[in-house]
Amino acid sequence: MSKAAGCSVKIDLSGMERRFGAERLKANQEAFARRVAFEARDYVPVDEETLRDSEPLASDYAAGRIEWSQPYAQRVHDLPQSSIKKAKNPNARSHWPAEAKRERLGAWEEFARKLMEER
Repeated sequence: MSKAAGCSVKIDLSGMERRFGAERLKANQEAFARRVAFEARDYVPVDEETLRDSEPLASDYAAGRIEWSQPYAQRVHDLPQSSIKKAKNPNARSHWPAEAKRERLGAWEEFARKLMEER
């Protein structure tokens, strides 16, 4: 299965788990991943909508994994911006996960802060 973008980060969350509980952290991770995925979809090139629509089916939000699973996802991801068609999605970008992050990171950070506020 080809992916548009991938990376692996390991973080020691034991202190956070003691403070908030593993169940709450997992729920927060899922909520955060869902938001990032939803907003990143705004940047996915659309032809027949198959690439964009593959993300909710392939992703595992509870595990914090967002994935576009079409075999051609990596190829579309790596296209030069000048090759991206915008007729069906004027926001379409190559390297769409990074573009979404570049434009929305501040809002995502604020969302994460709110998720982690003690209740």
